[in-house]
Amino acid sequence: MKNRVVVVIGDGELHEGAVWEAIMFASHHKLSNLLMIIDSNTKCMLNYTRKILDIFPLQQKFKEFGWITEEVCGHDIGALLGKLKSIGKRHSNKPTVLIANTIKGHGVPTLENDPLCHIRSLSGAEIDKLIKNPNAYNS
Repeated sequence: MKNRVVVVIGDGELHEGAVWEAIMFASHHKLSNLLMIIDSNTKCMLNYTRKILDIFPLQQKFKEFGWITEEVCGHDIGALLGKLKSIGKRHSNKPTVLIANTIKGHGVPTLENDPLCHIRSLSGAEIDKLIKNPNAYNS
């Protein structure tokens, strides 16, 4: 395989029917050079993903559609790099999905705990606090 095609998608985007059509198409046509990375943060624009349309467990669904599935903590850069390297060395006739489990707004509790964090803005005071002390929320 000469070229790899990488698609980055959020778990909320998996609510779209056209996405699942593309997932089935990729498997049917054995698009082994396709890697889909899913930012699985369990939130979409309007609420928690499960409350809008429960698409979990993702690994099981992708396996049933004929994909090779991998999962990783999306905040662990070393683990992400390791998975990407191992995926790059693999020879298969199937597309691959890497589910990167993340926390939307990681490190900022007002965002981490807000189901509407995709559309919420931080206040000026919250931004100033983060700039002055990036670890303020982690203490």
